Amino acid sequence: MKGNRSLKAARSKKSFMSMLRQRFVFSSLRKRIMVFLTVGFTGCAVLMASVSYNAIYTMQRDKIKTSMAFDLYQQRSKLNQMYNNLLQVTQQMTPEGTVGNLMETYIYTVDTYSQRILSRDISYNIGLITFSNPAMELVMYYNPASGQASYSNLPLRGDFKLQSLPNVAGMEELKYQSPHKSLCRFSDDLVVSVTREVRFSDGTQLVVYVEARTDIPADMNSLSASLNMPYALVFTNTAGVVTYSSNPSAFGNGEQLLLNGESGTTGEYVWNRTTGDYGYSMTLLLPVSSFNHELYTWKNHMLWILAIALLMMFTITLLLRRLINRPFRLIEKEMRTFGKGYMGTRQYHTGIDEFDRLFDQFNMMKRQIQQLIMDVEQKEKRRHQLEIEKLAYQINPHFLMNTLNSVRWLAAMHKQEEIEKFVSSLIILLNYNLGKSEETATFRSEIQIMRTYLELQQMRHDFEVNLNIAEGAYLDSPVARFILQPIVENAVCHGLDDNGRLEIIVSPDETAQLVRIIIRDDGKGLSRETLALLQRDTPDQQQTGWGIGLRYVRSMLESFYGYQARMAIESTPNQGTTVTLNLPYLHPRKERAI
Repeated sequence: MKGNRSLKAARSKKSFMSMLRQRFVFSSLRKRIMVFLTVGFTGCAVLMASVSYNAIYTMQRDKIKTSMAFDLYQQRSKLNQMYNNLLQVTQQMTPEGTVGNLMETYIYTVDTYSQRILSRDISYNIGLITFSNPAMELVMYYNPASGQASYSNLPLRGDFKLQSLPNVAGMEELKYQSPHKSLCRFSDDLVVSVTREVRFSDGTQLVVYVEARTDIPADMNSLSASLNMPYALVFTNTAGVVTYSSNPSAFGNGEQLLLNGESGTTGEYVWNRTTGDYGYSMTLLLPVSSFNHELYTWKNHMLWILAIALLMMFTITLLLRRLINRPFRLIEKEMRTFGKGYMGTRQYHTGIDEFDRLFDQFNMMKRQIQQLIMDVEQKEKRRHQLEIEKLAYQINPHFLMNTLNSVRWLAAMHKQEEIEKFVSSLIILLNYNLGKSEETATFRSEIQIMRTYLELQQMRHDFEVNLNIAEGAYLDSPVARFILQPIVENAVCHGLDDNGRLEIIVSPDETAQLVRIIIRDDGKGLSRETLALLQRDTPDQQQTGWGIGLRYVRSMLESFYGYQARMAIESTPNQGTTVTLNLPYLHPRKERAI
């Protein structure tokens, strides 16, 4: 039961994998091109988007944060300078200062005239202080007990209250106010101020108030306009309470703004913060939407680029489909018609050199096949004609065989033993040569036919034969038919003289797995020209006698052994000729028919 479940699970898994393979493996070239283009386009688009996003984000972040830090540093430097100037003016109005010393004298003076002179001097010195600093606006002493101001260089607003000033830093006697509206009745300028409590020797306690005009609104407007970004500058005290904001819609006065570090993001704003020399905190804010404005612009551009690239990819795909699919359909059509037997050639001009060359090669192949078919038909006709000629030529040998059999029986009837033996040997030789024997040719049968031929020749000629045949199993191995007699016949008819000597050696080489046959005569030999002529494989009109027989032997060896057999001829004029055959040793199971 458990095995059946495992088998079912394996089959279901195999079917699932087969379904996935059929679904996602595309065998069509058109589909593969579309998939490769899509994957390539997607990969390039993702890579381009990633690289460009990272580059733009890094450049924008560094640029904006560096710009914010630099602008904030400039504003802090300006305010530090202004607070420093205001602080110096308040020091002049302390009892130890020039104006404060006159005020101390004025308090102790009883004479009215002297008081007027001192009052004029106090006002004059305050005027000198404001004259030397163009940004300076209102300077005065303020008596908190009576709520009255004295020695003010400019007229005051009727509803002013020092207690309502936005203190941003300072200690008990000395306080620094963030930007606020001037206390002067005729001025709507934004100013920063410093208040300082002073005590004179008679116990009188006054507050010195000094203000100077600030360009923070103009600077913020200029910065926002130049960078096209709505910056906001916020002052906060040590408790994190907003005392001034150039953009109340971002953070209003009295709101809490607690920040850690020098830069970061809070809510919908990116911020950069710094602390002035007198303890106040300044924060430059920028909306996240404005901070990411270039990223949004890049995103829109990238979407347009991707849309255009997608359109281009679609267009390229259609072009490739038209350029490739159409020629392939033509090739498929040609193959189909060619498979039905149509051999006619057609000229196609697809506009693509590769496909045009392919069609040219296909037409060339058609013509070659047509030529091959014609050649085969001619060869079949020639073979049929040769068969007819062969049958006609076999009539005379059959008549000769029948006649020789009649002669042999006639010699036997008249008891002519030599004639009978001669005719019997001739019948055996002709029967073997004509291929009437259905037995497979072996070394033993070849040697026996060679001996029969030599016996017939020795009845006519007087020459000596020395046979050296090594016994062994190789004698029963297959061999090409009728290869020894033509060589021996050449030696007897064209090489030996009367009283000549013919030596034949047949021996196996078990190491090399071959049989070596040496046929050597001591006849008149061959000249160099004749020997060179015999080495040719192609027929020649001059190849008579030796040439015809050797060409036949070479053809038989090549047909039976391929290129494994070797035949060598060595000859010296008036000394004899030696023919050496090296034949592979074939086992009976590898028998081949000739």
